[in-house]
Amino acid sequence: MGSVIVVASSKGGCSKTTTVTALAVNLAAHGYKVAVCDSDPNQAFVRWYKTGEAPTLSVSTELDHNEIVGHLLRLEKKHDVVLCDTGGWSNQTQVFAMGAADLVLIPVMPDRNSVVEAVRTAQQVRSVSEIARRDIPYLVLMTRWNPKGISERAAVEDLDASRLPRLEQHIGDLVAFQKSSFSGVMPSKGYIGAVVTRVIDELKSLGAIGPVEEAAA
Repeated sequence: MGSVIVVASSKGGCSKTTTVTALAVNLAAHGYKVAVCDSDPNQAFVRWYKTGEAPTLSVSTELDHNEIVGHLLRLEKKHDVVLCDTGGWSNQTQVFAMGAADLVLIPVMPDRNSVVEAVRTAQQVRSVSEIARRDIPYLVLMTRWNPKGISERAAVEDLDASRLPRLEQHIGDLVAFQKSSFSGVMPSKGYIGAVVTRVIDELKSLGAIGPVEEAAA
């Protein structure tokens, strides 16, 4: 059985698709068998995958909230990691997808609205946990991030005041990430690959992703 990671936020435009793309490409480069389910009505990941320079991934679409849980669980049986890209604005399918998640990643950009929506999304995860009667962990992943920025420091203070758990690693405010939707290229080597690998390694250290040796076995 693989891991289901749902990338979710009630805020649109906070790098959910960029996060899914970066993780999918780099996990595949590390030898993982990766599935991506695009449950965002905008279908940004599917469009990128059709035209981009992408490794072999299992890519599917599921927009129906009645079907998303079963769809993700079926993918989990055949893949090492399942990533689910979701819509914003309290999309119902996003909320149901959380019910199948082993981890919910909540991308947060360095602005107040991102933090406010992260708090709202975390509450959704806790509510789904109560319905499912199991703990569904969630973590904030800081995106478009400059660790030395003033806005970033303010955002961290707000995140900590809200007691939202966050990854130590982040996705930087780098041109390559912003251009990937246009260029069709998401690097898995060089500096970008190293940045995403650090995020993956932290997820592995937390048990959200199994070691590649086990995944390949």
